[in-house]
Amino acid sequence: MSIRWRCSGQRPARKKADRQRQPNLGPNRFLNARATLVVLLMALIACTGCGFSSGQLLYIFGVGRPTVVDAQFHLTDQPILILLDDPDGRMAWPPAARYFVDELAQTLLKNNAAEKIVPRQTLDGLRQTLPDFQKRGCREIGEMAGADQVLWVRVRDFLATDQIQEISRAAHFSAGVKVINVKETKRSRVRLWPESPAGHFVAVSMSGAEVAEKKTKAAIARAIAGKLARRVATLFYDHSLDDFDNEK
Repeated sequence: MSIRWRCSGQRPARKKADRQRQPNLGPNRFLNARATLVVLLMALIACTGCGFSSGQLLYIFGVGRPTVVDAQFHLTDQPILILLDDPDGRMAWPPAARYFVDELAQTLLKNNAAEKIVPRQTLDGLRQTLPDFQKRGCREIGEMAGADQVLWVRVRDFLATDQIQEISRAAHFSAGVKVINVKETKRSRVRLWPESPAGHFVAVSMSGAEVAEKKTKAAIARAIAGKLARRVATLFYDHSLDDFDNEK
């Protein structure tokens, strides 16, 4: 299904005298860093017998704490339509599209990244009742679906097969993501995010071992679709690296 894109100095040189007054701190800095490290290590060893494990102390010093990643864009609190566009027909396993949309919607709602999602069945109904559906622009489709914004995901590549050919990348799914303003009629202002017309590129993959564990093509397709959906969702809410960025 293809949706036609209509939404479419240099620093001033120091004086010689000033340069001569600058102390040479290179070796001293190195020694100070080594001394600080030694002190920290000694404190760590000494305190492990005071009720703290070495792992807990490392966490206190900031080692191992999850890094917070800011949202790329904040969606509206009004209805949002998730539109998965596959112009080249790469998703040979149709149920994967439903898995993707449902998982993306649930993840956005669960993490308060969206408050209202237009039901997938609403879009299915428009697709079935409008004979010229594929000729409609995504902004127009969003308007007919009663949405304020369209979360447009355009499939770039999709592979989900039980015939493992490459151990490191046996299944993969990639797409470009855009947010469209349904209420805006000026073409130059329709795209809210990102700045690039191609959208924000997102990709996930599964190893041969992961694919072998799923066994069936349906289970593989569902897993890879859900993985990309969760990765797309993280673009729209603050999250920890531990949430999905470290997901295999």
